[in-house]
Amino acid sequence: MTRFPLRRSAPIVTLAAVALLCACARQPVTAFADRTPVFDVAAFYSGHSRGYGFVFSRGGDVVRQFTADENGTWDGKSLLTLHEHYLFSDGKTQDRDWRYVRNPDGTWTGRTPEIVGVATGTVSGNAFHQNYEFDLTKSGSNHTLAFDDWQWMVAPKVMMNRAWGSKLGIDFAEIQATFIHD
Repeated sequence: MTRFPLRRSAPIVTLAAVALLCACARQPVTAFADRTPVFDVAAFYSGHSRGYGFVFSRGGDVVRQFTADENGTWDGKSLLTLHEHYLFSDGKTQDRDWRYVRNPDGTWTGRTPEIVGVATGTVSGNAFHQNYEFDLTKSGSNHTLAFDDWQWMVAPKVMMNRAWGSKLGIDFAEIQATFIHD
């Protein structure tokens, strides 16, 4: 019987783990192309929206509950500014200011100080999908998580949001919320 030394098998194990993680990728945003109501990012985020949601741990436990007030302004061309105010059940608050640009190809690019680089987003049908790296040090953590952020219009003026925060391909947090536009 032939035995492989551990150091020789480590690259094979690593490649197998990467392949397994890639197999767990979520569906493409284009899977929602025929779904309605169509998600018009500029229209939904212009004005005020109120959101209600939860933050879940990796194990699925609720670790925080929140309400959110979002106020946005669309310049009618390509710039969307969005102020978010979160009030958590423990009394803590967070404020965030986003600047989104709608690119000529219809994709979106977002910036806020907590994002490392830029957020990139694509709309298809009733879905808006974004990816970004979030620096949690301003929130009291010493981590940076990659977010896979999905938003779906489920009815006129009602949007559901589900986002996963991961590091090295492992999900560490999940956020679920519902937002209602005034």
